[in-house]
Amino acid sequence: MPATRRKVKAVTKETVAPEPVPVVDAADQQVSDVDGEEVAPPKKKSKKDDKPKYDSLWDVVIEGEEEDQVPVYDDCNEIRRKIRALQKEPGHKITHWLKAIGNVNSNSLTQFMKQTGANGGAGNQAYYKGYIYFEKRRIFEGKKKSTKRISNEAAHPNGFKLQTRTYVWMPA
Repeated sequence: MPATRRKVKAVTKETVAPEPVPVVDAADQQVSDVDGEEVAPPKKKSKKDDKPKYDSLWDVVIEGEEEDQVPVYDDCNEIRRKIRALQKEPGHKITHWLKAIGNVNSNSLTQFMKQTGANGGAGNQAYYKGYIYFEKRRIFEGKKKSTKRISNEAAHPNGFKLQTRTYVWMPA
């Protein structure tokens, strides 16, 4: 099969126009091209970059934390689920975590984890301190609120009650 020749357009300096290089005036923060015409300013950082950055999880302060008046929007089952997931993380020590969240006794955690139901163990300090820890962690990691959390905020504007109702007294 004979080779066919293709016509190739020669590229010269006249056919390729050079790109104008933007010039930034540091005093005015004006951006202009080589000819002096103004160009659109550079885009601002995204909303993610505007969020406050924390050096540590413990730098996050939740409103009402100093007075122990933080409204709790996750039920006990949700906190137990998060604690179980935390225990599965490699290198995690539960005793170190209990000390870090406020010297919670390991027996309190054990009793809380044995409870069942959305309200079972709500009076336990492991529930409240665990909630604060996971809320700080959510804020520190920049995660959004879950749909369940948003629906709980709507249903319980002041948060869940921090008491366990196991018995209901009925008049005889």
